[in-house]
Amino acid sequence: MSQPARRALKALLIATAMSAPLAGLAHAQAPAASPAAAASVEGRVVDGASRYLAAVQIAVPALDLRTTTDREGRFELALPAGAHQIEARYPGFETRTIQVSAPTAQPLQIVLGRTDHTEVGEVVVTASPIVGSQAAAIAQQRAAENIVSIVAADAIGRFPDQSAAAALSRVPGVAIERDQGQERYAQLRGAPERWTVVAVDGINVLGAEERVFRFDSVPAVVIQSLEINKTLTPDQPAEALAGRINIVTGSPFDQRGLHVSGDAGYGEMELGDGPQRQFSGRVSWSGDRFGVTAALAHYRRNQTTDNREITWSRDGDMSTADDFSFRSYRLERENNAGHFGVEYRPDGGGRIFFDSLYSEFIDREQRNQYDFQLSRALTQSPANRVGDSGFVDGAGYTGTWQYGRYYSDTFANTLGGDHENVFGWDVAWRLNYTHTDAGINLPLIQQNFLSGTGRLSLAWTGAEAGMPDLDLYRSTPGATFSRGAALADLPQTGSVVDVLIPIVAETNTDSWTGQLDIARDWTSFGAAAVLKAGVKYDQRRADGNTFSGLPGATPQLQVLAGRLGTTWSVTPRITAAPWDSDFQRGWGVTYVDNPGLREDLDALLTQATAAGLYDPNGLVQPQDRFTVDEDILSAYVQNKWTSGPWEILAGLRVERVDLTSAGVIAAGGVLTPLEVENDYTDLFPSLHVNYEITRDIKARAALIRGVARPSFGEIRTSVAVNDVSETVTGGNPDLEPERAWGLDAALEWYLPGAGLASVSAFYRKVDDVIFDATTVITDDRYDAGGVDRTGYDYATTLNGSDGELSGVEFAYLQQWDFLPGPLAGLGFQGNLTFLDGEFKTPGGTTSAYPGMSDTLVNASLFYERYGVSARISYQWRDAWLDEPSVDATDETYWDATEQLDLSLRYQVRPELTLFFDANNLTDEIGRRYQGATNRPIEVEGTGRRYLAGVRFNF
Repeated sequence: MSQPARRALKALLIATAMSAPLAGLAHAQAPAASPAAAASVEGRVVDGASRYLAAVQIAVPALDLRTTTDREGRFELALPAGAHQIEARYPGFETRTIQVSAPTAQPLQIVLGRTDHTEVGEVVVTASPIVGSQAAAIAQQRAAENIVSIVAADAIGRFPDQSAAAALSRVPGVAIERDQGQERYAQLRGAPERWTVVAVDGINVLGAEERVFRFDSVPAVVIQSLEINKTLTPDQPAEALAGRINIVTGSPFDQRGLHVSGDAGYGEMELGDGPQRQFSGRVSWSGDRFGVTAALAHYRRNQTTDNREITWSRDGDMSTADDFSFRSYRLERENNAGHFGVEYRPDGGGRIFFDSLYSEFIDREQRNQYDFQLSRALTQSPANRVGDSGFVDGAGYTGTWQYGRYYSDTFANTLGGDHENVFGWDVAWRLNYTHTDAGINLPLIQQNFLSGTGRLSLAWTGAEAGMPDLDLYRSTPGATFSRGAALADLPQTGSVVDVLIPIVAETNTDSWTGQLDIARDWTSFGAAAVLKAGVKYDQRRADGNTFSGLPGATPQLQVLAGRLGTTWSVTPRITAAPWDSDFQRGWGVTYVDNPGLREDLDALLTQATAAGLYDPNGLVQPQDRFTVDEDILSAYVQNKWTSGPWEILAGLRVERVDLTSAGVIAAGGVLTPLEVENDYTDLFPSLHVNYEITRDIKARAALIRGVARPSFGEIRTSVAVNDVSETVTGGNPDLEPERAWGLDAALEWYLPGAGLASVSAFYRKVDDVIFDATTVITDDRYDAGGVDRTGYDYATTLNGSDGELSGVEFAYLQQWDFLPGPLAGLGFQGNLTFLDGEFKTPGGTTSAYPGMSDTLVNASLFYERYGVSARISYQWRDAWLDEPSVDATDETYWDATEQLDLSLRYQVRPELTLFFDANNLTDEIGRRYQGATNRPIEVEGTGRRYLAGVRFNF
């Protein structure tokens, strides 16, 4: 986006933020004088199935008074004694007006019915998980004080999606990053992942992976709603530049009495024919004073992943491919979660509760990999290696095997209370403890086929497509190597040496949080107001290590076995099963039994450890370990004024951070402890203005300030080497956090049929942009154990400058109930986001933000009628920067991706639903490239997947 275009966008933001309120001010009538409250009217709003409706708009038009229902459908209005008309409005439901006389002897019970029902409150089989979810989300979004998007649970208490990550993919401005086809991370408004923080029931939690939260680890069964806060109010921690996603878990009081729900599903992964399965269940019970809820969830899939990687930069000539890597991963991925909550409501109102959430992700990965060293072939000519094709003679190759484990888990526990009218104040307190773990244990076995008689002649095409078709020939030694007989299958025996590369990494965090908030209603400047203030203390500790693969930790397995008087060989574990693949290859190859090979390796290492020849505790070197302590003391005050169609919220938050980073520096064989302390105080003012132009059109504007703190790994005082990715990595304990000012504006039009059309724009001015700087090692200082690390990438983290991020989001969703007959079940949900952003690197060049696509598209066409709920969804995102470089000459990108999914539901009975899901129907291929699309460095495919099952709700 050009500078004039950016200035135009800023002008649009300011005009949008101010024009609607000013125009409305010219036409708005002065609000009626508030009468002296002499009575109270209380009530609850439910639907025809007696489910509570949250965020229902309750109004007394004659007095210009309004409020909204809480999570359990309750409301309270202060009215003068006498007769009044109360109006209840909720998206997709008939507006209901009732006559009341204040004060009321008993709480009101207001029943709302769907607009497509013939009778208010009629209980029928409607099969409306999509529209029900949309109605709840729209109601909560409309009632919000800030700019927010909501993903609400559907009509049977479940998302149509399997996890929080899948549900977030439908939100305007949210891009989902997938790993081997599975939704994992959320990128809000195209910003780096670290700019989005996550809370569970209002308490910020650290992501298990360096502050970054894995959304695929939270199953739908434990979620009541997802609140995507795009602007933050002062009562929310300011440690986010893009936004804050609050995961609201289920409460035992969401529905009175005994309630049981769950699902069971089974399906298949098309590539590799592996199974996938999911099971979940939730039970809750609540009476008048006490309630308890518990939920369990399990999801597992066995999949095969096609992968090709190409190196272009090893010999310095970016026009020719240097290495081909052919890979087939066989995965067992598992997500498990448990949730428990107990709540007590004493006489006089309020509540005391305890809530616990545990979630984990486990990936047991088998690696089958062969790498062909084109640029290091013994006989070659540059003229024979040009662009897309080429041939060489005397090329060596390697095989890599692994049965390893990736894992991450989060354990969050909160004790809290909400108390009404404590010396005239509402008081809320929270005590939270959260523990996270994340790590990898990858004992890689690398075979080297480098002997003269074992070398190959290679001829290939398809390098520029990332799908090389490789022909194999024997290489005949001589003065130079020459091409011999053609090979149909790759020789998998004859390795010169097998090397163990043990990759071990782990990060643990412990967080303690104490929070106290107070609030009261009052009158300020002649308008109804709510004053709120609070204090919060966070004490966090992270410790762990970066990856290993260090000098001295890569034993040759044949030598180690020989010293123990035994033998080592991969050959007995070579199977007859050919690789499952949808990618071209040009030669035959079979799988190695990786679990069996891991058993052989473990047995060998056990013997070696007992004999004192191997030290498993020495895998993690002292210079790889780090400890970071982060203490945050914060306080805020805010006030919200409500007058007629106006709502203004202003406030200030103060955060004081004390940071200590400890580790070890290795230099010249000497280990030197290092501890760095930093502290800083930030002020975060904010202003939110909401204005109802009409009953169905609302304008919003916000001015905010926020911060994004570096990950614990980025501020570590350590250096680590990785021989698999060929990188040396070091931390920067003096790294500054990123700080930003932001301006947001939105216009929302609430439509019939639980519909919404909206446009929003935002701008962020960012200082001290965190930037991963990468250079190339040109000397031998990291060489050890016979491993030449010249040419490795050296990565650290620095602060850039002059960052800007802006965007415009368009969204529309509605069931077209105005269509005739059966067509009234059709509807559409979609959004379109345009983004632009850049910053200056330490080298003075301009770079885009990693992970930011210029364009995001989400579209769903759905149908709900006669017990059927069907949706076909399409997602597309433009190419995005993966890894920047200091001088912007060696950047890598992920190419544009799309995904098409199908979801079918049939409601057999109100309490029983059959479902079928088909994902990645277009068999999307992920492509990563270096600098230009004709230099692909990774191509990956996972195939389609299918799941069918049953959901129940009693």
